[in-house]
Amino acid sequence: MDIYVVSIDGGAARRITSGARGVLSMAPAWFPDGAHLLYTTTDATSMYPSGAFYEIPSGGGKARSVGPPGARGRSISLDGSKVLYLTQSWEVAELDLDTGVQTVLSHPAPGTWDTEATWSPDGKSIAFGCDYSPSAKVARSDICVMNADGSARRIVFSRSDAAEWVTWSPDGKFIAFQADSKDFTVGSIVVGDVESGRTVEISVATGFALNETPAWSPDSRWIAFQVKTEDGYRIALMHPDGSNFHQIT
Repeated sequence: MDIYVVSIDGGAARRITSGARGVLSMAPAWFPDGAHLLYTTTDATSMYPSGAFYEIPSGGGKARSVGPPGARGRSISLDGSKVLYLTQSWEVAELDLDTGVQTVLSHPAPGTWDTEATWSPDGKSIAFGCDYSPSAKVARSDICVMNADGSARRIVFSRSDAAEWVTWSPDGKFIAFQADSKDFTVGSIVVGDVESGRTVEISVATGFALNETPAWSPDSRWIAFQVKTEDGYRIALMHPDGSNFHQIT
């Protein structure tokens, strides 16, 4: 598995990484300057990343390891100096790319996990999946928000399904996330109002049972996400109200 870049209008995809055999490159994220990408690696036998973070020019080139090992996550700070990631203990942590200092920000309750986190557009808050219990018979988790320093943790969307993989609207008023059920074989894209707590499923018209990993475009017009088709996973777009769904890969 390698990292590719494709126009938002679709068309030919451009390959960015060429990993060694058995190495999977995944979870790409743009640096704010648009000139570099961050991604993580794993081996084909691991359920979650077993490698490290890498930085690579967005046009391709030599990748630079920025650590730490075993991290998963994809949120980069507004100034490009820090990355939010998950520790191997399923805590949200912050990596300073200049100094290498790692700071744990979240402290999940015993027996529960936190999942991927992302900064709000103003950098003052962090949203993430929370309260996931790996021992539960039915998978479920909530969406939490905390201050950027890890304080004032709170649930903003309480769910009966497994909610994770958050993305903020550019104005900071809404959070989109994936909500999985039936052992993660069914997945929906949900948009929630942070202030009111109201949520709306926006992927009902895609025609696919599994819709996951949303990312809000900087101009607020689109949500990009993956769908599972009969031929495998594809990248698709739709407006935040669920209209104009179409695949671009």
